[in-house]
Amino acid sequence: TNLLLVSSMTIMSGATISPALPGLSAAFSHLPQAEFLSKLMMTLPALFIAVCAPLAGLIIDTLRRTPLLLFALRLYVVSGTAGFFLSDLYALLVTRALLGVAVAGTMTSASTLVADYYKGEERHRYMGMQSSCMALGGVVFVGCGGLLAEVGWQFPFLMYLIPVLFI
Repeated sequence: TNLLLVSSMTIMSGATISPALPGLSAAFSHLPQAEFLSKLMMTLPALFIAVCAPLAGLIIDTLRRTPLLLFALRLYVVSGTAGFFLSDLYALLVTRALLGVAVAGTMTSASTLVADYYKGEERHRYMGMQSSCMALGGVVFVGCGGLLAEVGWQFPFLMYLIPVLFI
C-alpha cells in the first residue's frame, strides 16, 4: 500500500500546484518575466527528474533501496511544502528543482522495490494497480489543489505534507 502511495507522489509533484499558477503569477507580476518563471514551476521538477533518475538508480545499486527512499521522501516534504513559506520566486524555483530530485529518488526506489517484492503475474497485477492509483491520484490532487488555491496560491503547497503519513 505504501508503495502505491509513493508512486502517486510522482503525479502529485506537478498536479497539485497547477491550479495555483495564475495566483502565483499575479503575486509575482512585479518581477520581469513573472509569467514565464511561474510556468517553470511546473516543468522544472520534470527536468530534474530526468537528470537525476539515472543517478538515483546508481545510488540504489550501490546502497540499499530503503535509505534512498526515506531520504527522498523527506526531501519531497521539505522542498514541496517550502512553497507555502517562501515569498521569493527564485527560491521557489530552487525548491521545485529539489522536488524533482526527490521525485527521482522516490520513483526509482519504488519501482526497484516493486521489482524486488513481486514476480511474474503478481508484478503485472501490482503495476496495473499502481497505474490506477497514479491516475486517481492525479484527479484527487488537482481537485484538492484547486480547492486550496481558492484560499491562496500558497496553500496547495501544503499537500506536499501527505508523505509524512507514510514515512
